[in-house]
Amino acid sequence: SGGQKALVAMALIFAIQRCDPAPFYIFDELDQALDSTHRTAVAALIQRQANSTSNPTQFICTTFRPELVQVANKMYGISHQNKVSNIHSMKKDDGLAFVANLVSEEVKVKESNLEAGSDIGSNNRKQENSSQRMDDNGDEEEEDGSIEDHEEEEDDGQTSPERSPDVEAVKKRKGDKKNSSSTGKRRNRRSNN
Repeated sequence: SGGQKALVAMALIFAIQRCDPAPFYIFDELDQALDSTHRTAVAALIQRQANSTSNPTQFICTTFRPELVQVANKMYGISHQNKVSNIHSMKKDDGLAFVANLVSEEVKVKESNLEAGSDIGSNNRKQENSSQRMDDNGDEEEEDGSIEDHEEEEDDGQTSPERSPDVEAVKKRKGDKKNSSSTGKRRNRRSNN
């Protein structure tokens, strides 16, 4: 999963950081694919390495989750108005409130998508049920709209209740194509001789 890949990548970066530390690291939404337990663990690890006495490192992170905001020393918000981006210094409480608002909006969107998905699922089931029909033996058979199913039946030239005129017309066109292609082959044979 995406969370497992993110954890493996972060483990490699933090291992390298302990052996050969850089003065700063920039992470763009590194916690996006993680669940809350792993986000808390990553935030604690970043806080511990940022405050290390032997190799202090600066971490610059973008996030929309509260776990990293809680351990951050400074927070900045970026607003976009009239095609201009502005950077604002934020207090921890303001940052947490902003992130909490985003999380609640995300939950609402997921819930509405789930409700819409259940409506779509019930409509699909209704369509599936209406597309079933009974064959001659009384067994249920799925209609898939293919013509090949009808080609196995004998062609007596009459339209039965199970065969629609459209199926007959398509079969006739198929027969015409087969005849025209066979005469085309004969012409090619004659021209080659």
